[in-house]
Order: sequence, then C-alpha cells, then structure tokens
Amino acid sequence: MKYALLTDWHVHTEGFLSKIPTDDCLYVWDFNRARGEQAAKKYNARYEENLEKVLADPAVEAVVIEAPTTMHTELILAAIAHGKHLFVDKPLAPTMTEALEIKAALEASSCRFVLSLESFISGSYRFVKDQIEAGTIGDVVSVYFRRAHGGVLHDWLPADWYDETQMGGVTLDLGCHGLAMLPYLCGKPTKVNAVMTQFGEKGMENNSTTVVSFENNAIGTAYTSFMTTVGENFLEVIGQHGSIQVFGNPDSPTGESIWIQSDLVEAYHEKTVIDGKTLAQQPYPIEVFSALVDDPTLPSVKEYDIDAAVELTWLIEQAYRSANEASINKA
Repeated sequence: MKYALLTDWHVHTEGFLSKIPTDDCLYVWDFNRARGEQAAKKYNARYEENLEKVLADPAVEAVVIEAPTTMHTELILAAIAHGKHLFVDKPLAPTMTEALEIKAALEASSCRFVLSLESFISGSYRFVKDQIEAGTIGDVVSVYFRRAHGGVLHDWLPADWYDETQMGGVTLDLGCHGLAMLPYLCGKPTKVNAVMTQFGEKGMENNSTTVVSFENNAIGTAYTSFMTTVGENFLEVIGQHGSIQVFGNPDSPTGESIWIQSDLVEAYHEKTVIDGKTLAQQPYPIEVFSALVDDPTLPSVKEYDIDAAVELTWLIEQAYRSANEASINKA
C-alpha cells in the first residue's frame, strides 16, 4: 500500500504505522509544518504543505488520517473526492450530521474504509462474542467495560489534547473503546445516559460513565478515565445463565485472563479460568486496512466499517448531550 499520512497529531500514529512496515508512506501533510517535517523524516516520506497536491497524486492509494477529530470531516471528504481509501483514527466525526455526510459520500464511491478501534484485536473479546452467540451464558442482561489510564493524572498527554478546537474529552477519545464494545456484544442501542466529571483545571472532562439501553433489554455500562493508575482493562458480561469476565490487556506482558461460568454448559459449571494468550490475537485495524487496499476482493470487517463508525458517533453525541442536560438541570 502506498499512502499519505494526514498529520502526525495523534499519540497512536507511530505505533500504528509500525504495524505496516512494508507499506510506503509517500507524503506527510500536516497543518503544523515543524511536526510534519519531523514526521516526514521519521517515516522516510516527503513533507508537502499543499493537501490538494498530495491527494491529486495518483501514486497515493490511501490516506491515514491521524488528525484532530474536528478536522476529520474536511479531510475525509477531500480524500473521497480524489478516490483515496481511508484509515481514520477514532472517532469518525464530532457530530452525527457530519458522520452521515461522510457515509453518503463513502457509499457513493469505491473507497475502502477502516475506523481504528484496536480493542477488537483481543482474542479474548472475540471469545466472549462467540460464547454469547453460542448461548453459553443465556441472554445477556448486563455488560460492563472499563478502559482507563493516567494521562491527565500524570500529565503525559500532549498539550493539544486539551484544546477543544482540536479534540474533546475522555469520552470522545479513550471512551470510544467501551462505546464500541457495548453494541458489539449487546446489539442495537436505543438510549444513552452519561455522567462526566473533571478533575483538575485542564478544561475537559476526564472521568466518565455512560449507560446504554439496548433493544434486547440489556444494559451496557462503559467507564473511562484519564485519572487513574488502574490501566488494566476489564470486561464483565452477565447472562441469564452465567457470566464471563476478562481482565488485562492483550499487548501487556501478562496478557488477558478469562473467567467463565455457566449453568448451561457442563464444562463451565464451575468457574473456569482461560489464559487469553491461548486465543489468537486479531490483526490491528491498520493491518486490516492495508490488506483491504491491496486486495479489493476482501470484504470489509464489520467492527471497523462505516456503519460501526456512524453508530459510535451517535453514541458519543448522545452521551455528551445527556451529560450536558444533566449539568444544565442541576444548575
């Protein structure tokens, strides 16, 4: 795959590009020239300040968008207009209006699309999904997902993270993983309620819980924070006839542990522990994207496609609306 990197703004950029070392980064475009020139040297590419020139080059097959969320719509629509395939860091767009505009443009094109949601590389989460579909724990009644770190607590996030014109809060960023996981396991969401708080004076919410109701009457809860040293992910799924818990991170030295118990499956009548390392880890979203660009016959991956991206935007928008309304009502 021959691609252009549209800004080196995001903290994940270098890690993602390291997953596709045999692909060629032809250009780096960045609204911050110094950062763009530095990135061009890092990725053995050419810095180009004229975005139109980058997108007009027929050698560029795809774009990797690692720009502020507030710039996504403009960049995505420009890339689609030039027939470029799209890898976009989460979330897709700040609003549903923009997300639907992007979807319409994408569906009218032949461009491939992947939204980066790296939580889905976990073989343990795929195992949980398979067990739900197999009926191992009966109908799901509750899902809880936690993903958090100390980026604000220990002040290691870049200064741009706190600029509302470029980013947003923890729900918009790290919270995407939980808000994507809940419908992955529970189905179609119908209602969203959220509570968000701010520790310190950074000017953004950094501690957040979102509760989602689903068509099947399940209730999902996503907790996310930049204010804790508890960096271990946690997933708990409660069914009518059992439960599954997943502790840990797939890329950590200790990996993930799964606890499963079920009234319906004899092998799991007693609580059983499964080592997540024994389950195959899935390719990173950017690896999936590279394969889709190289082979047009490959089907899109549902977890990363435009419908999942639009649904995630709806959940984020509803979460902020709920939190804002609660603040207004309290005031």
